[in-house]
Amino acid sequence: MALNGTGAANPTAYVKLVALAFVLSLTMLSVGFLVSALTRRAGVAVGIGLFLWLTFVFFGDLGMMGASMALRVPIANLFWLSLSNPLQVFKMAAILNIQTTLDILGPAGIYAMQRYGEALLLLFLGALAVWVGLPAGLAYWRFATKGDV
Repeated sequence: MALNGTGAANPTAYVKLVALAFVLSLTMLSVGFLVSALTRRAGVAVGIGLFLWLTFVFFGDLGMMGASMALRVPIANLFWLSLSNPLQVFKMAAILNIQTTLDILGPAGIYAMQRYGEALLLLFLGALAVWVGLPAGLAYWRFATKGDV
């Protein structure tokens, strides 16, 4: 199966997954630069960075599920809310890369596939690009205004 390039053992899918992981690491690096630009002490920056990571992890899974059930968030809004978390975007893009469908994510995944179809991966990559560029740009601006550039 791996030799003919089908299924989850597809070498192209693996390379795409590595590229997605690299973009996710750039995203977290960009957020880290922003945190360090906004704080004065390294210990505070590390603490805020860890807190943000845990917030992204818990908000992405438990928080979004709980909020969607308690507030009865419409599927379209739930999908767009999930794009506000880079870990969720990475997870959805990785699932789409491996399975070519988001049915495993339930109604929100089915909605996304029906609504955006082939453009869905571009939407995910665009969201990750915003998560890389915006915090990095803000960090650069902050460092420049402090005269640290």
